Amino acid sequence: MTTPLLSVRDLEIAFRSDGTDIPVVRDLSFDLAHGETLGIVGESGCGKSITALSLLGLVPSPPGRVTKGQILFEGEDLVGAREQRLNQVRGNDISMVFQEPMTSLNPVYTIGEQIAETARVHFGLSKAKAWKRAVEMLSLVGIPSPDQRAYDYPHQLSGGMRQRVMIAIALVCEPKILIADEPTTALDVTVQAQIFDLFQDLKRQIGAAIILITHDIGVVAQMTDRVMVMYAGRKIEEGPVAQFVRDPRHPYTSGLVSCIPRLMMPPSDEVEDLFEIPGVVPAPRDLNRPGCPFSPRCNRVMPRCRDENPALEVRADGRKVACWLETEVAA
Repeated sequence: MTTPLLSVRDLEIAFRSDGTDIPVVRDLSFDLAHGETLGIVGESGCGKSITALSLLGLVPSPPGRVTKGQILFEGEDLVGAREQRLNQVRGNDISMVFQEPMTSLNPVYTIGEQIAETARVHFGLSKAKAWKRAVEMLSLVGIPSPDQRAYDYPHQLSGGMRQRVMIAIALVCEPKILIADEPTTALDVTVQAQIFDLFQDLKRQIGAAIILITHDIGVVAQMTDRVMVMYAGRKIEEGPVAQFVRDPRHPYTSGLVSCIPRLMMPPSDEVEDLFEIPGVVPAPRDLNRPGCPFSPRCNRVMPRCRDENPALEVRADGRKVACWLETEVAA
């Protein structure tokens, strides 16, 4: 067994409100191997993005903070690390592509200046060498005429090109881990395909491990090696992507997979409605109630589900599932 590049252990993140710490992520553990692509899946409000921010020490404080657990990067615990050390890790070792490039890019600086700034800060390059590095990165992410487009401002670029700029900034220092948080939000499907092809090419070129956060099951099936499903701040299922798509075990995971439209079905006179998971993700304040957090929305709920919260258990095939139904089947 090789040592994981990243190992998260018993992570808990809480936000303080009215004098009380309210956990938004609880008992979360996972590993990321060198060169692996891990997909983190779940609806909005399940804790995906705040987990990603915690890896870089970017949980907004106050009111948020990591209250428990470890984030081990190459064996070093980043929880409680000094800001100076975290600044060395950010960009150099772990980079993040955020959801909205228009709000992440500075509108008053050219894209070349914004990429070059990262190179100057982390590598100590001169302005000329940093600008050359910026042009090289624009070429790497597939932007045409990079020496000219480097002088453009964010508003002069299309949504897909702005997202490529965000990827270029994240990859300037050739990080060991790239976190992509909904990297194709609001992009049309053609541009989405181009961005994901770019990720695959870059992964082969620089050998980075990728954490892909999304709620698009099609993207997960195409891009990832392994999938972790989160619900209400907890991990409820984890396993290889092929098993996740073909044989989901948790009812929530099954619901997510069933929400995908099937365009290649054989002709039929009957038109089936697209499956829908009823209800919404519970608010963090409501997670102290007994029972499984998904039980109010589950179509396979049992009496035990309303009284006890199932622990995450390892199945015979190596998958991890937190569901009383799985326990009953195993028994």
